[in-house]
Amino acid sequence: MRAFTMTALALSTTLLGSGVATARKVTLPPPPPKPVVNPAFATSTVADWNVVPPATTEPTFKPPVAKRLKLKNGIAVLVIENHALPIVSMNLVVAGAGSSRDPAGKGGLAVLAADMLDEGAGGLTSLAIANETDRLGAGIVVGANVDTASMSIQTLAKTLDQTVELATKIVTQPTFDPKELARVQSDVATELELRRDRPREVAQLMLDAALYGATTPYGHPSGGTRDEMKALTLADVTAFYTQHWTPAAMTLVVVGDVSTAALKAKLDATLGAWKPEGGVAPSRLVVKPAKPGKRLLLVDRSGAAQSDVRIGLLGMPRKDRRYFQLEVLATALGGSFTSRLNHRLREELGITYGIGSAARYRVASSAFQINTAIVTAETAHGLAEIFQIVDGLATAAIPPAELTKAKENNIRALPAMFETNASTAGTIAELAVAGLPDNFYATYASNVRKVTAADVKALAKTMIPSGRMQISIVGDMSVVRPELEKLKLGAVQMHDLYGVPIK
Repeated sequence: MRAFTMTALALSTTLLGSGVATARKVTLPPPPPKPVVNPAFATSTVADWNVVPPATTEPTFKPPVAKRLKLKNGIAVLVIENHALPIVSMNLVVAGAGSSRDPAGKGGLAVLAADMLDEGAGGLTSLAIANETDRLGAGIVVGANVDTASMSIQTLAKTLDQTVELATKIVTQPTFDPKELARVQSDVATELELRRDRPREVAQLMLDAALYGATTPYGHPSGGTRDEMKALTLADVTAFYTQHWTPAAMTLVVVGDVSTAALKAKLDATLGAWKPEGGVAPSRLVVKPAKPGKRLLLVDRSGAAQSDVRIGLLGMPRKDRRYFQLEVLATALGGSFTSRLNHRLREELGITYGIGSAARYRVASSAFQINTAIVTAETAHGLAEIFQIVDGLATAAIPPAELTKAKENNIRALPAMFETNASTAGTIAELAVAGLPDNFYATYASNVRKVTAADVKALAKTMIPSGRMQISIVGDMSVVRPELEKLKLGAVQMHDLYGVPIK
């Protein structure tokens, strides 16, 4: 206020001193323009906002079906054209190049081989590949899981041809530079060294070993162990790549702003022109369940505030006709926020942040499991509640309203599986890996709606009896174990912080 007064006084003095008597004209800024109202929103069709409007007709979702092609070297290609945006997603799946094909004693080899592909290829260094990927506005990720290896690609439609050329170099011309291998191997070994600090991962490793056997294709750790990783050689990586990364094992899914004819011509001239020697189509993988062992698998993590828990047993193959029944059962049990397990343990008891159940489908064998983390002091209580809820599905028919909700949760989740180009490519790729028809999802909703309460009850009784479930727990055993013993869950096998049995 004082600054304004002094300024006005100085101006007045100046004017008077000059002998000029004048009045200054003050120009005000123009008023802001009136906002433009979209005519569609100018008036409301709602007569009374206190009355809930009637429901409209529910839209029917029609999942896309891919067009199937084959390149000159035999690679299967599935294409879905989507011209809504100028972007493209691709997913190259390599069947039989996952950790289930690790040679005995060489755990982690499939993962390491996949990691090495973009660490130099086609005359480009790892840094040059990264720079070229950025220049193209693309993203390329190579990795491996249990059954397959894969390359996920996101790019712009205008740089699609160049991205395909770069991806082809990565897949077909990896350098396998010894220095890069040493660096990657060291990074992975460090990550494995820190596995002791990832209790959820350790709990899962123990459960897999119990279900399949610790040294079997599905039972050994996908990333291997510390000692296995350090012992892998460049010759191991090269041999694994040569044998498993082959056109006969590959399926490429492409979704986005593409012309199918132009895409095939480009792929035939690049990836389709690759005809390596030494590779063969993957053989059929045979996985047998492990012989029953000790049921309660424990790791003592002193001072842990919660216990990481995995409970499971072997389930059904992905192609089983009861697949839809199991999906509905899993949703009602623990597949949604309002499921029985989550409602009881989280909402009513408050002993977990969340709990879920789901089938873990694999090519040769699948498992059904329940995952959670329970407050340390309530671990045994939580397990008792879980088993009571599981067995309850087998003894009483699921109420109609709950059954309908579980089915609708599955049906209404279907569009999200095709929400983006990337999610669509991943969904279609999963069908290819499982050997399911390309139009599988066209009848998905109708098959889910056919599931009855009797189906759910019968399946719960035969497939997921709690008495056959293996139990894997990482937590503070000084608190947890005395309470577990009261439940009489069976013999105990202690493990170290890496999930290795203690003899």
